[in-house]
Amino acid sequence: MKLKFPILSVFVVSSLILIACSDVTTKSGESTAVSSHTIQHVEESKSTTPVIDRNYDFTYLEELTEEKRKLYEEFLNNGNITSLKPFTPEEMVLIMMNLIFENNFDKLYVITYNNNELPDKQTFIAEYIDYLLDEDIQNYLMYRYYDRISLDKDSSTESIAIVHLEIIFGSAHYRKIYPILKEDGMWKVDLYNYMKEKKAKSEK
Repeated sequence: MKLKFPILSVFVVSSLILIACSDVTTKSGESTAVSSHTIQHVEESKSTTPVIDRNYDFTYLEELTEEKRKLYEEFLNNGNITSLKPFTPEEMVLIMMNLIFENNFDKLYVITYNNNELPDKQTFIAEYIDYLLDEDIQNYLMYRYYDRISLDKDSSTESIAIVHLEIIFGSAHYRKIYPILKEDGMWKVDLYNYMKEKKAKSEK
């Protein structure tokens, strides 16, 4: 059964920057040096509630080509992650968002960067629901009408892609930064490192 999402209501705070950092070392020895759950927000106006004037059912997949959508459906049907090998880092972020919306934690596990650290699927899903799901639901709602998704070419390498997801409400500019890591010749999302941080903080 799908979870019921609350209605999005974002209140802006002047000159606010929220950053949650994680430094991840990949198999190649590189460090992401950026959080998969970093939010940068700079605002100069008074507190406000953004108004969204789009009158259609949004999906994070709407910008995918027909061919990419078919490949994604193949992945959903057979669980074979190689169907997603042609997908760019930006497209993997959009797929992650859609899986969060669908509560498809099995497939979310499959596209998560492993680095020989992932627990078994059952443990991963339980910890994801406990420590990260609520935050990711809010991010889904916050960025569902995003204005731009782009690759930060200056910060990206062959094995670490830094993806910016941005939305603008008047003078308020929000940016979410995701490091997407290459593993086994394809791009995967970096969820587990942040989950470990959240779990460690909750146990203090």
